[in-house]
Amino acid sequence: MATPTPAFVNSLASWAWLERTSAGPVAFLLLAHPDAGAVERELAGLAHALGLVPPRTRLPDTGVRVTLVGQVRAEVRLDGCVHRVQVEVGERWSAFVGDGGPVVLLVGLDPLARCSPREHVEEYLGVGTLGGRLRLGAARGRPA
Repeated sequence: MATPTPAFVNSLASWAWLERTSAGPVAFLLLAHPDAGAVERELAGLAHALGLVPPRTRLPDTGVRVTLVGQVRAEVRLDGCVHRVQVEVGERWSAFVGDGGPVVLLVGLDPLARCSPREHVEEYLGVGTLGGRLRLGAARGRPA
């Protein structure tokens, strides 16, 4: 697998939200590329560097991946890459993760525009799950 380049990592779009699931509350973090011309190989490499797997597979524990940076920012650590994915998260998301709440990381293999509304993101997640176009894993966070 190709290691994601800093330019590719910096071009990613992200969405962070909290959701109540059957296992309790969970913080989600979706990474996708906004450009339809993005190379799927790089997205697959990103998912691999995060230790993520296809849907309908038991979620692996990818360890401590998320470092909180203040109240509204986080960094995501990639295996084999010194560059980290920097994302904006809400204060509630940050507080939840800082208190030890679980995180599910997702990488979408299809493009998703940066300013996509919630409804579009939900549709993207549904289609991506059914089509095997998402990669997922469980992670933990820590304060900076």
